[in-house]
Amino acid sequence: MALASTSFMAAPGGFSATLANKLDKIDCSQVLAAVLLADKELLGHIKVGGAVHNLEHNWIEDELNAAYVIASISASNAMTVTTPATTASLQRVMRKYAIVQPAGAEFAMNVTATISKMTLTIAKYASTTWADTTATKCYILGMPWADIDDASYDTSKARSKRKNFTQVFERVVQITESRQGMDMEAVTNELSLQTDRRTMEIKRELDMAVIRGMARISASNTFSADNELRTMAGIIQCIRDYDLDTSNEDDTVTQVSAALTIAALNSLCNKIYDQGGLDDSSDPIIVVGAKQARVIASWESELRRVEQGERTVGYYRNIFLSDLGQEFPVVLDRWMPNDKLIILDRSRITLMPLQGDAWHLTKLAKTGRSDKWQLSGQYTIELRNADKCHGLLWDLS
Repeated sequence: MALASTSFMAAPGGFSATLANKLDKIDCSQVLAAVLLADKELLGHIKVGGAVHNLEHNWIEDELNAAYVIASISASNAMTVTTPATTASLQRVMRKYAIVQPAGAEFAMNVTATISKMTLTIAKYASTTWADTTATKCYILGMPWADIDDASYDTSKARSKRKNFTQVFERVVQITESRQGMDMEAVTNELSLQTDRRTMEIKRELDMAVIRGMARISASNTFSADNELRTMAGIIQCIRDYDLDTSNEDDTVTQVSAALTIAALNSLCNKIYDQGGLDDSSDPIIVVGAKQARVIASWESELRRVEQGERTVGYYRNIFLSDLGQEFPVVLDRWMPNDKLIILDRSRITLMPLQGDAWHLTKLAKTGRSDKWQLSGQYTIELRNADKCHGLLWDLS
């Protein structure tokens, strides 16, 4: 009985009418050629965490209240707040007696009345006539409290729940008994070799999913794990839509619609810093494809000072120093889209397997004289503070 499969590993392979298909001897260069597209560079920068316990992985994110509000100030001692957007949210940020200073101003203001609406009564210090009808960032310098007053109200901030889904990665190795008994050049163990090759492929697929993965949408047009062929959200999607509600956010996302520049990258760094990222616990990197890596490398010719008599020919810029003084190693990944650049905080991303379903090789039932093994694993990523501590430039020419 002939084998139903005519694939490379499932066919006998010991004879052929043409030399090209005669597989009992494999040249070493042909064996190694498969390595050329095995890149999985970014995975080496992501820590592996503990196991998750459900197909939908949930985690809680907690953050401090903002240190400023966005408001306009009138000449008649009134401050109208636009951000936060509700009175309840504003009451968590500041209270009566708060000392507030508009950005760029040389004076401060004191909130003189209980905060019960979005337009606050204030008293100005050092300038009684200054006004700004445009939305301005106003820093809260302090919130003093009188000894004789009762305790103020609770300002605890509600926690946010985030999610991602696990995705199955799978390959099969099938070898005939005849092939297992054949001596082949440069191959001492066919099972080990093919398992190694399929492992490279599956990790390459994982690397691509970590970057480009799109969570599968259910029939109700929501991202859901209730799908047998579920897929996880990758870094790009998580930064664009951190709560997976199918509505993109732009807190740390910039559409450039032009070539990548030093100014655009520094602006993204400043956006992240302004949202609370790039703190003393961060470990940021820049992730790019080959096209944008060449652009970054070209900046070196403008920024690098060469001493007289230096004979070094050829150099490559692999660390970007931002205007804020933070260093960003540049990571080149083959599967990163050429029109995008990611700033990724390595301290806030984790690759996690489903419990009991990390990478494993399982011997399957024998088919005729063929042995079959299945290599598989189920993983997701946890990207914390996706809208605050990571960033994306897109539509780069």
